[in-house]
Amino acid sequence: MVRKKKKLTRKQRKQQRREAIARKRKERGWEPQQAPPTHRAEVFEDMLPLFTEIGDPTASSTSTAEQLIVALLDTDHFADEPEFEEFIIDPMLCLNTFSEVIREFDIEPGSLDELPDEEREDTQMTVREEIIRRLLTDELRQDIINGLNDLRLRLKRSGEREEVAKAAALQSFLGGDTGSDIWPMMGLVQAIFARSLAIGFELMETAMEVAETTDPDESDVSLTEKLARSSVTQKAAELLERVPGLSGFLDKHADKVWKEGVDAVFAGELYLELFSPEELETGFKIFGATFGRYDIVEETDTQEPLTPEVPSEDVETVIFQLDDYITELFTTERLDQLRARLDAVLKDPAYAGKWSSFLYLLAENMADEDAVEYEMQFLIQALIGEMAFVAAEFQEDDD
Repeated sequence: MVRKKKKLTRKQRKQQRREAIARKRKERGWEPQQAPPTHRAEVFEDMLPLFTEIGDPTASSTSTAEQLIVALLDTDHFADEPEFEEFIIDPMLCLNTFSEVIREFDIEPGSLDELPDEEREDTQMTVREEIIRRLLTDELRQDIINGLNDLRLRLKRSGEREEVAKAAALQSFLGGDTGSDIWPMMGLVQAIFARSLAIGFELMETAMEVAETTDPDESDVSLTEKLARSSVTQKAAELLERVPGLSGFLDKHADKVWKEGVDAVFAGELYLELFSPEELETGFKIFGATFGRYDIVEETDTQEPLTPEVPSEDVETVIFQLDDYITELFTTERLDQLRARLDAVLKDPAYAGKWSSFLYLLAENMADEDAVEYEMQFLIQALIGEMAFVAAEFQEDDD
């Protein structure tokens, strides 16, 4: 019978983490640096209370540096302060990096539990540090330093001298030339990573539930409708409400996903067949009526293709004509047909993977009763993109 391990207190876990860091530094031949250089007198002054018990901040002794490191490790609670409570590293990137590092370290599920406490803590620390090191970008580092500065100033106004000193020291230490090995050890950085990774696991679980929403008995019900009335939507809403900053992060991520998807549709890279051949032919006629008078020199063995410069007035004319055409085209019945096509695309394995998130966004947007008005820009770009795709196909056939 396997004996259950006694659950450690928060203080005991921190102590184990500190001991693991000390062992790792010793293995690497790490030498404590002098106290962090201060860039501003204000930050230096704010740090002073931290050194009441550990001595002169300008000293270079090993003892002082070691004690300073220990103090800065104990900063995970800063992640719950207003300046950092909505700070999230891309959760899915955290999850993917975690999986990548676990594979590289050849760690099997449950294998860590079989190790002695000290070896297990060392391994976990090494894995955590490597994951965080890969995630830390220059932009992310600067955002953390900026957040520490805002935190220090707010705490200073509230008179919390000890916390001000710790925030000032961490701000100065990370902002100095201390190299990349120190960042993954800091409590604040580890807490941000741990939170982001936990969100990543929850998002993956929700995504897996979304993938399992298809019910053979509801083949005539659109996927977006099934999602709207499923427990998945409720769970996602609860997650957004529970995790500060997740909504903002997802909104920003959704904007990126939407732009990349629309650009791919417009370029003909993502061909969704939203328009019929007859509708595309009307689009070609609209283009031809205005642009047909411009001569395009086609590519030959000795000649690069030359596209004439078209006046902006003509471009605007075509866009207005496409707007009028699409407005007239998309009756209630035609819009329902487009929604049905999007639902079929979502169920088609050929479109799974890279564009899944964009397609869910598109289906959600087009489900709105005023979708034609709100998504006119997309519909125009989709029509042009599909015309470009068809034209390229004809060109290949001719060749």
